[in-house]
Amino acid sequence: MEEHACLVRARSDSESSSKLGSFGSIAHTMSYTEDRLTEGGGDPGITNNIPPPPDNNDVNDSGELLDYNDSSVLEQFHEDALRQAGCGLSQGKVILSVGLAVVGSALEMSSIPFVLPSAEIELCVLPHEKNWLVMISIMGGSLGAVGWGALGERLGRRRALLSALAVNAVFAAIAAFMPTYGTFMMARFCSAIGSGGIIPTGYVYTAEMISRVKRTIPMAVFPVCMGVGILVAAGLARAILPLTGAETLIENKEHFSAWHRYLLLCVLPIIASLISLIWTQESPRYLLDVGREVDAMMVYQSIHSGNQIRVCRKVSVSNDGDYRLGELSLPGKRRPPALHHVRHSVKMFWQTFFQLFSNTYRSTTVSLGGTLLFSMAISFYLSAAVPSTVLSIETEAFLLSRRRVTNLTYENENYNETLENIDFYDVTFRNVTFRDMLMSHVTFYNNTFLNVAFSNIKTSYTSFKGCLFVNSTMIDTDIEIGKELDDCTLTGSTVRGVKGGCSRHADLTSTLSGPLAEQTYGAYAALLASVPVAAPHALRPPVILCGALVLLSPTLYFAQIETALYIVEAAYRLIVTVIFFTISIKVVDSYPANLRCTAHGLILSTTYMWGTAVRGMGDFGLVISCILCALSAITATALSCFDNILPGLASCTVDYKNKDGCIPLLLPKAYFIDDLTCIQLAIRYDRTGARRPLCSILEPTLKAEAFMRWSAVIQKRLLEVHLF
Repeated sequence: MEEHACLVRARSDSESSSKLGSFGSIAHTMSYTEDRLTEGGGDPGITNNIPPPPDNNDVNDSGELLDYNDSSVLEQFHEDALRQAGCGLSQGKVILSVGLAVVGSALEMSSIPFVLPSAEIELCVLPHEKNWLVMISIMGGSLGAVGWGALGERLGRRRALLSALAVNAVFAAIAAFMPTYGTFMMARFCSAIGSGGIIPTGYVYTAEMISRVKRTIPMAVFPVCMGVGILVAAGLARAILPLTGAETLIENKEHFSAWHRYLLLCVLPIIASLISLIWTQESPRYLLDVGREVDAMMVYQSIHSGNQIRVCRKVSVSNDGDYRLGELSLPGKRRPPALHHVRHSVKMFWQTFFQLFSNTYRSTTVSLGGTLLFSMAISFYLSAAVPSTVLSIETEAFLLSRRRVTNLTYENENYNETLENIDFYDVTFRNVTFRDMLMSHVTFYNNTFLNVAFSNIKTSYTSFKGCLFVNSTMIDTDIEIGKELDDCTLTGSTVRGVKGGCSRHADLTSTLSGPLAEQTYGAYAALLASVPVAAPHALRPPVILCGALVLLSPTLYFAQIETALYIVEAAYRLIVTVIFFTISIKVVDSYPANLRCTAHGLILSTTYMWGTAVRGMGDFGLVISCILCALSAITATALSCFDNILPGLASCTVDYKNKDGCIPLLLPKAYFIDDLTCIQLAIRYDRTGARRPLCSILEPTLKAEAFMRWSAVIQKRLLEVHLF
């Protein structure tokens, strides 16, 4: 025997747009048998296909059965349509476009350590300002994530992504031409605002173009794109930028130096993503949510017709294989925009953020956001602590290798090679020429210079203390009296140097070998993270991943050499990357379509802002770093369990009644039994703790006979989601 359930939700023009935002009606027909659905109605046995509905107190407080929830019906309709359309070239174009955007975003962030040595020389960046080049990008990403996440609910996923990419590309290109530190920082900040909107809009956009049961493996492409972006940044740096401090100082004389060209090349993936989005369409799930059913139908048809080359089997809906989506009543002519619609949109823009912390979503928001915040805090901290520790190791080794020359006389010598890391005590230079060379970390104590010529000399941490100059010249150098020449006596000598506009010394000991190694290990970690991300969610629960971070914390103490530190940081990056994309897919699955982008953007925004604060803390040494990483990992582990504990606090007990009697069940205030029926279980919840028999709630929806036949199936579904 076969039962038919037709879910119809009719709306008039005067109805609130908070339901669906359309004028007209939508109907969806599904056929059920006792054991399974007919093809095209969804996959049986999948209980988590429909996100929990938001609280609607003005309807639920009456105690009556709530109307069918628009979000759940549209979600089921959307999933059915995508299953029937299959997946192939249409989804491939979206994945390619968003993947290029992720490559560009990763490329922009990982390029900062490579351009920093050149930028600090040309822009005269002081030591305390160097870290701000990284922190300003993270802060911009924080603002961009929350801003474009919210716009993704209003403008649409594709349009929000396009605007974010456009802002990123324009200001990233402008930053390459900025001549001063302040203007460069402002351009990078604006570019980061655009870059911050890529993940929340692009990830949701891609997820909504692929059916839930097929999206796991395609979404694992994005960790690969992140790794590719980091590798491209390292490869371009090795090919274009000067690798040593001496080469950087010499190359800095160019009118348009290498690091400017490097930044321009980093914009190319973003431009490619912008161009590729021309051949993609808006998310049909967003179109349904805002009431543009006609446009959504066009997109579904386009996906179906575009998937001539398929990578997964489509669901057959009829004997002749035609593509249809059940019954759909198209909306009537839309009313022209009115001022109150604008006010309503602005009001809903802000209310969306508060809705994330309503009773329905509070535990999910706190759990997912807290887990990501504290796990990524470890990565942000290590990104500053590891290079600082490596620099300390290199500085100590550099000082130990310092040479000392005492009581010697040099006559008729010509120096034209770099002089580095040496001290001269009581040395006499007679008829000596220093020309076209660099002096780095060189000190002259009580030396005598007789008929010595200095010409075209660049210095770094070089000083002359208590020296005597007789008939000597210093022409076209950056040596100045009162700075490099400290308490020196000049007799018949001339100093005609070029006064530098920067009060700091360029550190010529810096090289790109450290950042290249660090970013390369990080890229490999991102590439390896795609393997667990492609695995089923049950194999990578966040609580296990966060527990792995706790176990990994002591390894920081034993990593005493440069390579070991980079490997430990890469291991952290691998786990954190898996957590990042696991949380991202849980955001898509846990929130309805009208909250996904906002939720993802808000979670990323708080994570980035906290990462900025953590990165600004500095390095506390290996022992303190181990403790801080362990505490952060333990907190993330506890919060990852939060979502499984808190829902019981906002639940009530009802009597589940079947032919064997009544069973007390603990259920949320609003819960969908499963996607087989799309029936909303409206539970009256008041302060008196009153309970209502479950079958009396469902009786207006299903005939008693049908309910009794479905009781075993419903009970199985409830057991699967651990509600009692």
